[in-house]
Amino acid sequence: MEFWHQKWSTNQIGFHRPVVNDLLAKHWPTIEANQGTNVLVPLCGKTLDMHWLHDKGHTITGIELVEEAVHQFFDEADATPAIHQEGAHKRFTADDVTILQGDLFTLPTDAVSSDAWYDRAAMVALPSTMRQAYVDQIHSLCAPGSVGLMITFAYPQEQMQGPPFSLPNQEVFTLFEDRFEVTLLETVQLEDEKQRGISELTSSVFKLVRI
Repeated sequence: MEFWHQKWSTNQIGFHRPVVNDLLAKHWPTIEANQGTNVLVPLCGKTLDMHWLHDKGHTITGIELVEEAVHQFFDEADATPAIHQEGAHKRFTADDVTILQGDLFTLPTDAVSSDAWYDRAAMVALPSTMRQAYVDQIHSLCAPGSVGLMITFAYPQEQMQGPPFSLPNQEVFTLFEDRFEVTLLETVQLEDEKQRGISELTSSVFKLVRI
């Protein structure tokens, strides 16, 4: 966890994108989340995708480990959040956007009640040893029938030290299919990322419905 605190404290946040993710904009209508639905965004950082989802009529609940990222999100939105301490977590709220600051894996299951969720780069930020715990926590924080959109990356893991870590499509099916209906919506080649010395990098988009 210290890794992420250091990244934010030294502004090494190349993983942050200054634009809305194009695969989110393309595929979010596909999952048919009802307007007004609370959307869970785990390991959210200060992503602009939360603003995009809010503009689509959703309330937002982000979860972020690093407090500096949360402050930057609201500062850049010119918003002053109300802040409440809730056990080991802090709740920041402004304009139907809430970010719970603290460890995703110790968040009480009654802290969030979401009928939709969005993961652009959360699961791929975790090593393989933590992925089952991630699936377990998403399952516990989302209601039955809730729908999720997840965007992943896959590449030869030996060619780059993560994060982001490689998450092959088959592993997504293996981890989720016992408790979610899993649909692969699209896989695209990411040519621009080959400058990192990676021979092949793909990004996949999944629709996941909690059983």
